[in-house]
Amino acid sequence: MMKRLACLYFGLAAMTATSLACDLDQIAARLEEPLTDLRKVERDVSDIQSTEGGVWQIFRERDGRVHSIIRIDAGESGQNEMRFSAVNRKTYGIAATRSDYIRHAFVDTDTPFAIVRRTTDYYFFCDGKLYLPKPETSMLPESYTKNGVAARAQFLEAKDIAEFTPGFMR
Repeated sequence: MMKRLACLYFGLAAMTATSLACDLDQIAARLEEPLTDLRKVERDVSDIQSTEGGVWQIFRERDGRVHSIIRIDAGESGQNEMRFSAVNRKTYGIAATRSDYIRHAFVDTDTPFAIVRRTTDYYFFCDGKLYLPKPETSMLPESYTKNGVAARAQFLEAKDIAEFTPGFMR
């Protein structure tokens, strides 16, 4: 009995230490960093999810490490953009942004065109796991966990960019 309690205690202590060690501010800052000074490679998306297709943009540091990977899927009514930015191989974040247009892109070209709504969801990964606050303090929607895991799979399981993502904790 005492042995089980000790294991439980140390297991909880390890989980708490991991949660405290997760620097969400550092991940958020990485997701917002400008990418202008980084080396960029572009590739077409092979698993097209919109009528206009998509593109991958891979941004690398001078030493070759991946800084960020962006996937853009364009359509007539809006655009989806997902940005994966790495602090290191175990710590990274994903920003999933949806932009909606005021009108369909190829209809009524005499009407002005603009983005009328832009929403972004942020997912934080520490030790390769989606960071979740304690349930009693969480204000996340029920779909957050499922959407975060799916967002990570978009990057870490994509064949188009597989050469850039080995070693990231899954």
